[in-house]
Amino acid sequence: MVGPKPNRMCKSKSAIATTASTTAAAASTPRNHRSPRSTATSSYPAAYSYSTSSSTATSSAASLAALRDSLPELPLLFTFHDLAAATANFSSKHRLLPAAPSSSNSFRCSLRGHPAAVFRRPLRRDAREVTARLAVLGHCHHAAIARLLGAAASPDRTTLFLAYELVPDAAPLSALLRNPKNPSFTPLATWHSRLQLAADVCDALYYVHLQADTIHNRLSASSVLVCGDGPLPRAKIAHFGAADLAGELPVEQKDDTEESRGSSGGHRRRSSRGRRIEGTRGYMAPELVSGGPPSRRSDVFALGVLLLELVSGQEPVRYEMVNRGTGEYERTSLIETAEAAAAEGGGEGMRRWVDRRLRDSFPVDAAETLTALALRCVAKDPLARPDMSWVAAKVSKLFLEAQEWAAKFRVPTDISISIAPR
Repeated sequence: MVGPKPNRMCKSKSAIATTASTTAAAASTPRNHRSPRSTATSSYPAAYSYSTSSSTATSSAASLAALRDSLPELPLLFTFHDLAAATANFSSKHRLLPAAPSSSNSFRCSLRGHPAAVFRRPLRRDAREVTARLAVLGHCHHAAIARLLGAAASPDRTTLFLAYELVPDAAPLSALLRNPKNPSFTPLATWHSRLQLAADVCDALYYVHLQADTIHNRLSASSVLVCGDGPLPRAKIAHFGAADLAGELPVEQKDDTEESRGSSGGHRRRSSRGRRIEGTRGYMAPELVSGGPPSRRSDVFALGVLLLELVSGQEPVRYEMVNRGTGEYERTSLIETAEAAAAEGGGEGMRRWVDRRLRDSFPVDAAETLTALALRCVAKDPLARPDMSWVAAKVSKLFLEAQEWAAKFRVPTDISISIAPR
């Protein structure tokens, strides 16, 4: 199984650097990966003091209850009956997206007082192993990852139900980039907002790979939730740990650099026999399409496609009818159009390729840099793709530059300009 051993906890960089005097507290209170965009909040009350004076049993019990309530809740191993009762036996009234074709696999409900989204997946591993993996992944928290609340197996052990926090007022990135009812409008109409989302997603995937030590295997514009009521939207990756818990990942994990070297590299070759490879069209790396196992490198490929979407606003693959009589379609690949724009040089090709809804209000050199980075991520050779530590650092730098660019070119709101004739 991909990932750490069952008794290993996920730690952030800040937790590893903690001094010996605070190790015990840090171990019981996992912290978010440290970055300019992710925030970590203490799980203990803001003001909690210990008094040596005598107190009544009632006050002591109240203090312990308050402390218990303030501690984070670990994901729970729900029973199938818990989820069936919460969703009225998976009634259509509880479907998360009633109009979506895949709505039969997702439901909204309330679990232990928490608004939740429940998804079901085919279970391809021993149901008894889910408990151990859930305990490990449950200690992994990040501001840009939708929180895993718990899981349950069906009575016949063929289906896994996964419960996540229901992010309030969130919309899939795909819906915000491409609204079929109003294709000329998007709420993501600034370069700064696009870079904020790119930075959030990169930071979250870096955490999935380096801190949670697993593979996402479901990254797409539909699995990125955009939320927040501040000046900039924020992103949260959905379905964290789903591929891991459902048994979609290779049984044995090793360094990605050894994936294609076979036994000569000191590792056994991973086999995908008996395991069905699933993914979203346009985001699947070539090695996945040919039947290979998911890896961190295939996650990076999906991220590269997602970054190209943020720059261009286009979907990964488009099919346009050429001849209605014969039913002939023309296929357009986002990767191919990005390569053509980057190869043209001089900035003109890039200006034509970048999402026109940005109204030419973006730094062309930054768009070229981000596109070149994304094209590295979608390299056909898995070993040519960078790892997430490099990608996250580069995108973080571009985000900081986007902040400076936005501040420099922001139109003052306290100045009125009249263009009427005098």
